[in-house]
Amino acid sequence: MLFLAIFSYSPEDRDDVIQRGMGTGTKHQGVEVKGEWFDISGHRVFRLFEADDEVHLAASVYAWTDLGIAEIIPVMETEKALKFLKRVGTK
Repeated sequence: MLFLAIFSYSPEDRDDVIQRGMGTGTKHQGVEVKGEWFDISGHRVFRLFEADDEVHLAASVYAWTDLGIAEIIPVMETEKALKFLKRVGTK
């Protein structure tokens, strides 16, 4: 399943976030990062990833909770969502 994580951190934790992000601390079994973007106007990172299940998802997020807050949003590709919504809407 696909998830969008919005990770927010305090300015004083910037160097720690950069250090960890450059290391191997961002890779977890059962989680594949599909893309990642840095908010150049603030202290946020956006990550699109796929997780096998909720245990792998929790492990991936938990690894960062000492440096900030992660908002996790389950997402679906638009084409797939539109097909699903069309089926549901016709019943």
